[in-house]
Parts: sequence; C-alpha cells; structure tokens
Amino acid sequence: MDMTDYYQELAKNIRVERARMKISQLKLAELANVSLDTINLIERAAVNPKLCTIISIAKALNVDLNTLIPM
Repeated sequence: MDMTDYYQELAKNIRVERARMKISQLKLAELANVSLDTINLIERAAVNPKLCTIISIAKALNVDLNTLIPM
C-alpha cells in the first residue's frame, strides 16, 4: 500500500465511523478538539495527519485506533 492509498483508506474509515455516529464534520472537530478544516482535509485525504490527531479522532469516535489506521 503506498501512502496515497493509506490516506484514502484512513479518510474512508473516518467518514464511515462518523456516519455511524451520525455526527457532522463540525461535531467531530469539536469532540476531537481540532479544527473543522483539519477534519475536512483528512476526510479528503489531502493531508498527512499527525498521529496525535488520529488518536484524538479515534477517541472522539469511540473506536480503537486500529479501526481507523489501515494496515
């Protein structure tokens, strides 16, 4: 898996979990204590998010980190 695939899979996993919780990008941003722009960029696979950001998002979505990070 190259890095582009990694970012796209991460983005998809976050969108799926956010949809499961039925929350908006804005609500996820608030719960994860990151900006709306950050969530938007991650969900479009347009950035390389820091691990601490992914951890915050996983906690906000109440999922294990392995659920979001493709292996």
